[in-house]
This record gives sequence, structure tokens and C-alpha cells, in this order.
Amino acid sequence: MMRFLKPLFLILGLALFIWAVRKVDLSQVGDLMLEMGPGLLAVILAYGLVAWFDALSWKYSFKPEEAEGIHPFALWRIRTIGEAFNIITPLGTMGGEPVKAHLLKEQFGLTYKQGAASQVVARTTLTVSLILFMIPGIVYLFMDTSISESFKISSLTGLITFSVLIFLFLLFQITGTLSRIAHGFNRLFPAPTPRPSLEHLVALCGMMSSYYRQHRGLFLKSIVFGFLGWGAGVFELYLTLYFLGVPVGFKELWIIEALLQLVRAGSFFIPFSLGAQEGGLILIFTSMGMAGPLGLAVSFVRRIRELVWIGLGLLLGWVRDSGVHTEKERP
Repeated sequence: MMRFLKPLFLILGLALFIWAVRKVDLSQVGDLMLEMGPGLLAVILAYGLVAWFDALSWKYSFKPEEAEGIHPFALWRIRTIGEAFNIITPLGTMGGEPVKAHLLKEQFGLTYKQGAASQVVARTTLTVSLILFMIPGIVYLFMDTSISESFKISSLTGLITFSVLIFLFLLFQITGTLSRIAHGFNRLFPAPTPRPSLEHLVALCGMMSSYYRQHRGLFLKSIVFGFLGWGAGVFELYLTLYFLGVPVGFKELWIIEALLQLVRAGSFFIPFSLGAQEGGLILIFTSMGMAGPLGLAVSFVRRIRELVWIGLGLLLGWVRDSGVHTEKERP
């Protein structure tokens, strides 16, 4: 179904992108981009800090016996490869997850279930830490008297909706509800032969549920490093605006980054959040009394950084694949 839906969502994203571009003076955006110069490289490199904290967060999503011998740098490399595939495949943000599971199995001997369970847990802790990151941003937003009340209420409503959904998703995993649904399905629709897919699903749910129940300390560590990763995004935004020649204060940076991530979370179904990010940043900047072209320039800088890191992920995957084939060909 995603093969049919993704083109539709892409068309929607393109429409939003065209709308966003038409809302501002592109010549001003071009002038701002030229201001960056070598600063663009600093922004691209700064994302490495975000990726590193995300890798550390993922490391604590494994059970202790699984994480033994797994170095964070190896996870950083696997994550970078997987995230590149998440973007370029037609399966949305799920395209790179099988790649990550395969690399974990190949490099560390983990089963596909173990790899999949760690990824679901990592995604969950990352979104929980994102909510914790957004809360100060919304608080700073309400403290700013120059921003309209309607914009504040809309942002708060978005955060509450997102938080409730993530809380339910977390509760779903902790309680093993999916296992109960699978067992109920088997009772209602008995099959003459075993259903391996359902059995795998039940086993996966049990692994995730046991992680949350038995390793609360690891769960909290994963959230902490996820939060630091989102915080590193504020630093990346600071560098972007600094080299664009428009430095802003700490509170404003936190508000912009928090609202941007809220927009991206809400537009997850659009590939690359195309159009949603551009339109969202223009709206955020203008609502905060700043220039719309500045918001679009920030989005373009992020797009360039994303493309560079996608290229890096594909390069790492190609280098690793070439090394594996070379190893197999040796007598």
C-alpha cells in the first residue's frame, strides 16, 4: 500500500513546497544562502553530534546481553546507512530498518527479532525524549508576549496530541497488548496450520515488554541521550543562523527547533517532510516576528545537510558491501 500512498504524499509535499516558495522572495533567500560560505560545512559537520547521541541512545535500547561487544561507533555507522535507506526507499521511514537489522545480525550475531525489538524501543525512546525536548520550547513560546495566542494554542494542541499518541504507543508495548490481540485473532479465526508471522510478532512483543519491565535504567539512559541529540539540533540551528548573519537568543532557538520537530513529526507520512518543513519554518519565523525568507533559507540549509548525510550513508554501505565481497572472494 505504501508504494501507492507514497507518490500521493509526495505530490502533497511538492504542492506545499511550491506554496512555501511562492510565499517569499527567493532573491532574499539566495542572498542569505550566499552569506553562509564555509559555514555550511560547519553545519553539516555539526549534525554528526546529533547522529552520535542518537547512536548512544540506540545502544541503551538493547538488553545488556545483546549490547555486549557493540561499540557506539558501529551503531553510528549502521544508523547512518539505515537512515539513508529510510529516505531513498519507497517504504518511508521503515525502509532502512530491515537494513539495520541485517547489519546487526551480520556484524554482531543478533537475531532479526533482537534487532527489530531494539529499533522499535529506540524509536520509542527517541520520541519520548522529543516530547521532553518540546516542553521547554512550548513554555518559552508562551513566555513570549510578541507571539499571537492562536499560534501558541495551535502549538500546544499539537504537542498534546503527539504526546498522547506516543504515550499510548509506549503503553501498548509495555503491556504486551499486541500479543493479546494476536492470541485473540488466533482464537477467533483458528488456522489448520501454524501462523509463523503471528508467532514472530508475539515473540517480538514479549522481547520489548520484558525490556521495559526489567531494564528501566537502560530505558532512562536511552531517553537522556535522545534528549541530548535533540539538544544538539539546537546547536546546529544556532550555527545555521549565525552563518546566515542573523544570530538569535537561546530561547528563540529552542522554540524554533521544538516547533520544527513538531512539524516534522506531524508530517511523517510525507517523504522527507517535503513542503511541510519549508512551510512550517516560514510560518514559525513570521509568527516570531522574523523574516519569512530566513525560515526558507534555514530549511534549504537543512536539505543540503540531509542530502550530504544520505550520501555518506550510501557511501558507508557501499564501502562495507565492497569489503564483504572482497573478503568472500579471497581463497
